[in-house]
Amino acid sequence: MSLFSKENIFHFAKELIWWAITLMIAFAVVYPIYQKIDYMFLKMNMFFVFLTITYFRWTVSIRNLPFLQPVWTRFALFALNVSLFVYLMGEEQKFLMRVDNFFVEDFGMAWKELSMVEAEKLMRYIYSEIVLFGTGALIMIFVFNARIIISAWQFYKYKADKAFVNN
Repeated sequence: MSLFSKENIFHFAKELIWWAITLMIAFAVVYPIYQKIDYMFLKMNMFFVFLTITYFRWTVSIRNLPFLQPVWTRFALFALNVSLFVYLMGEEQKFLMRVDNFFVEDFGMAWKELSMVEAEKLMRYIYSEIVLFGTGALIMIFVFNARIIISAWQFYKYKADKAFVNN
């Protein structure tokens, strides 16, 4: 099968559309924060949301994604995910330590003066969003790696059973 076959181009276009949708969702989740302050952690926070949604989708549909079929791709993702898990755990801890200070300025300067009620609502939203998607990203990395291991085990078990039947 050619790299530029119609089927591969279709899968590539479909994945790009999914990524665009996921980026729009990530921005929609982070926008209430960015609307109030010049958010210093916009990229990292969007990455948490993006990774959570993308890895959930990949975990559920791993058999239907042609770019995840080669063993080397799965192994590379598995190895990358181990380091990514440790890095993202540290980033989430940094976020949560800043939230514990309860200063909006730790996340960015406000576009306009915020009342105490607005600042409290914003900090609650930041906390909820970071806990949901930061922890979600960590869980999805773990679940995706477990899914990679399970699919490899199923594949090699199938090959072993087939070899046993043929002998």
